[in-house]
Amino acid sequence: MRRPELIVFLFLLLVPGAHAQDARRGRQLYETHCISCHYEHVHERAQTNTRVHSLDDLRAQVSAWGKLTGQTFTQEDLADIVAYLDQSHYHLEK
Repeated sequence: MRRPELIVFLFLLLVPGAHAQDARRGRQLYETHCISCHYEHVHERAQTNTRVHSLDDLRAQVSAWGKLTGQTFTQEDLADIVAYLDQSHYHLEK
C-alpha cells in the first residue's frame, strides 16, 4: 500500500461511523429518564397546541427538557429518543 492510501485507510478505521438511530434504545431511555415527569399522552396534543412541527423541533424539545431536569443526553441519546418519539407519536416528515 502506498503511503497516501495507508493514511486514508488508517483514518477511516479511526473515524466512527454515523450512528443509526435506534428507536428501541430511545424507548428505553425515554422510559428511564422522561416518563417519571409526564405520561406519554403529553405527546398527543393537537397540532395547534404543540411546539413540535419537525424533527428539529422535537430534538430541541427533548434536549431542552433534559437540561431542565438535569439530564445530560449525548447526541446519540437524543437521536434515539427522537427516533422513538417520532415513530411512536409524531410521525413527522423526514
